[in-house]
Amino acid sequence: MRFLVMSDSFKGSMTAKTVCEIVRDRILLRDPGSTVTLFPAFDGGEGSAEYLTAIYGGKTVRVQAANATGRRVGSTFGMKDDTAFLAIADTSGLPGAKIRNPFVTTTRGLGDQIAEAIDRGAKRVVIGLGGSSTNDGGAGAATALGAIFRDENGDPFLPTGGTLGKIASVDVTELKKRIAGVRFTGLCDVTNPLTGETGCSFVYAKQKGARTRKKRAELDEYMTHYASVTSFLGVSPDTPGAGAAGGLGYFVRAFLDGELVSGADFFLNAIDFDRRVSDADVVVCGEGKFDATSSMGKICGKIISRARAAGKPVVVFCGAKDSAPSPDGTTVCTINDPALPLEENFVRSRENLSRAVDLWLNGLSGV
Repeated sequence: MRFLVMSDSFKGSMTAKTVCEIVRDRILLRDPGSTVTLFPAFDGGEGSAEYLTAIYGGKTVRVQAANATGRRVGSTFGMKDDTAFLAIADTSGLPGAKIRNPFVTTTRGLGDQIAEAIDRGAKRVVIGLGGSSTNDGGAGAATALGAIFRDENGDPFLPTGGTLGKIASVDVTELKKRIAGVRFTGLCDVTNPLTGETGCSFVYAKQKGARTRKKRAELDEYMTHYASVTSFLGVSPDTPGAGAAGGLGYFVRAFLDGELVSGADFFLNAIDFDRRVSDADVVVCGEGKFDATSSMGKICGKIISRARAAGKPVVVFCGAKDSAPSPDGTTVCTINDPALPLEENFVRSRENLSRAVDLWLNGLSGV
């Protein structure tokens, strides 16, 4: 049989590459004659830059860039000819954050990487907007590219999520000069606006450390001020996707004059999914939790939709799922042991996945 395996990461336990390799190894252990083609999948978050660089046959660039707390550390991004592949998760990502506090974390490292990519000749910059620990609307990245934010005393400073409300004026003259002639594309899997009840502060800041509604409301108040003082850039805070990655979607549109596209579709088109799926007998995908949001732009939902359109069956491996029925033509296999606490399942995730794949293969004819 011919399998097309393309899983997202199981956040907190396994990378996308690890999941794909475990599935491949269990299939080939059962039937060495099977053909398994694998692609670690993404929709703009963790692994985006690494996997796009590999897909396009680019090279990894190692540079110094600020991390989420502003400390300069080693970081990487990818380049193929004059196209650069970056991801906010690689500089200010939530999984690797030393602290979880969107009042103080910064996107400055992303700006450092963009500046380096331009210096190396990039004319197109593709940015994965997922998995950030930030809520600064891209102000940190803008500062690294030459934007100047001043307080009421006229003093320049580096705004963070907790100090956006102190911005009195913004000068983007040098930033615009720096990015002239460069095309920017932001990859995201959400359509949230920048502000309001469905904006980045209220919806996503909780997982980044803003535990109470009062704190999230405070962040939203600061972000609303930020949108106001940058309104001269001509982008509405209600723009779909503006709230991606703590407001980085707004940064891409307003400061970089870039476009926002579906990260999942970008990935699937990059690997020529529609051609590859026509050659497969079964499509395998996976993510940490499979629920109603999976069909709202996330990679598993996109894979299922396009595989079903091609008439191919899909199996989804996930840590957990909600009570909704599985989509037609789709088998959903949970790997977690319900008798164990989540932390223990994380520790045993590889073992759990291997067992789940074996159980699925037991019921699959032809293997």
